[in-house]
Amino acid sequence: MSNRGNFIENEARYEAAIARNIRQNARKTRMEKFLSTADGVRVHAFLHQIDEFESTYRDDGHFDELHPVVKASFGDFYTKMHDSLVEWGGLTDGQMAAVIRMIERSEARVAERAKAREEARQADADKSGWVGAIGERRDFDLTIRILIEMEGQWGFSYLHVCNDTDGNVIVYKGTNKLGGRGDVASVKATVKEHDVRDGVKQTKISRPKVK
Repeated sequence: MSNRGNFIENEARYEAAIARNIRQNARKTRMEKFLSTADGVRVHAFLHQIDEFESTYRDDGHFDELHPVVKASFGDFYTKMHDSLVEWGGLTDGQMAAVIRMIERSEARVAERAKAREEARQADADKSGWVGAIGERRDFDLTIRILIEMEGQWGFSYLHVCNDTDGNVIVYKGTNKLGGRGDVASVKATVKEHDVRDGVKQTKISRPKVK
């Protein structure tokens, strides 16, 4: 009786192994077919974030940021298509077409944003000059264009990229939060440094005090 039980158990495991091998071979065959076309190679790279869609990494090798096109696409549908490709080794024609459309839409959005940033940079380059003298304590009326919150070992700090009333770019990085994006902050601050970034003159300030 015991031998019969072992035989049935081993037979079940054997059949499960056969079924698993069949699925794996079928998946491998589908993946080879999927990667035989240029669209398949590109969609595979997009969903696996490799090659032209690879994420960027810091110098220390740690993850930094998703590729812009992947970032613009990331969500439930993206995850579902990735999981389907992993599980089945390919996508249906409808899924393939939907992913290609997603890539095209995201590329268009990324291009539009890049164009807007370049136009803003050029406008800054045309208008922005250095303000005050190094070490001078003076008043600023600032419109906050960019606000980035950063968490470090000693708590939170904030990067502010602002424009004064003359369109000059004023940058403050520190533990004081001057307001939210789009807010106008009237502060007294010290001119810390005159700098140039991407062809734009910037005035860096320190120890701002909101008035």
